[in-house]
Amino acid sequence: MHDDAAELLTREEIEEARKEEMRELLIEAFDGKSVLYEIYKKRGWLDRLFTDKILSMDKNALYTSSQVAEICETHDYVIKNKRRELIDYVKPIQMGEGNAKVYKHNYISVFKLKMIHGLTGEGSEYTIPELKELIYGGTTKITSSENARSSESNDLLFQIMKKMEQFEKFHQLIVSGEFFAAVEEKATLAAQKALMPSHQEEVKKEVLELYDKITGPETSIDEKQLLMARFAELESGNPEQRFFIQMYRTAAEDRLNKFKQDERELHIRKVKEKIIDLFEAYENAKSDNERDIIREQLNKITTEHPDLSFEIRYWFSTIGKEKKKKSFWKRIFS
Repeated sequence: MHDDAAELLTREEIEEARKEEMRELLIEAFDGKSVLYEIYKKRGWLDRLFTDKILSMDKNALYTSSQVAEICETHDYVIKNKRRELIDYVKPIQMGEGNAKVYKHNYISVFKLKMIHGLTGEGSEYTIPELKELIYGGTTKITSSENARSSESNDLLFQIMKKMEQFEKFHQLIVSGEFFAAVEEKATLAAQKALMPSHQEEVKKEVLELYDKITGPETSIDEKQLLMARFAELESGNPEQRFFIQMYRTAAEDRLNKFKQDERELHIRKVKEKIIDLFEAYENAKSDNERDIIREQLNKITTEHPDLSFEIRYWFSTIGKEKKKKSFWKRIFS
């Protein structure tokens, strides 16, 4: 018994899901597209349309006139009479010819007949001619060829109303200035987009020129160091080209570090040669005064080049002990 209840609940859930699907299909087909649906919606009568029988329709089924009458909760002849008056709006499917002609209706046609029936008849606010005027925009008869040129729903008046609403909104935008602001914004974005390729090319060109200056011989180390800062500025202002800029920035940094290393080695070599020359001059000095001058020069070199202070001070500490000072000094600085 418990299993039967569970099975019954499952069937109910499936049926409810089907009804909800039908509701969504009908809303999608008529909301904002049908003047008749708009009447029901504005007056809060949608519950009169979405009855259990309407929601239980099969989206793939074709219904006979008697079945439509049952779904719309009226008589066969009522459905036939109203369909005949608004056949180009209802759009039933005709099968057969002459006396054998019959009409079948999909769920869209059935729903249209439901709306028509609910708005016409005894005690209703509209007559069939009045509905024709609402649907066809004042014409009393519309042919099939004219119907083909109309909108999908054929609710011409409703379409005009919608267009008028759109025009009023557009007019409000014009008056408030929002329209021109939006146009200007779009024009600016379009211009920026059009200029983007040329701007990107300019950035690439500057990056390449910057790299050439940093890696070339015409700029000093200090100038190269200043030029490196431009990479950061370009990267910050052009995030979409960050990878390209970083690639050249890294390569330029490597080359700059190599330049610094080569320059330092050359500088050290010159300092060592200067010290060796002073040592030889010290050995060949003829007076204490000359030796004092040479010592002052060595002390000055030590002060100016603290990175070589150990070698120089070590020489000072051993200068009086070594006999072959020249070979000793060359051994230290070779």
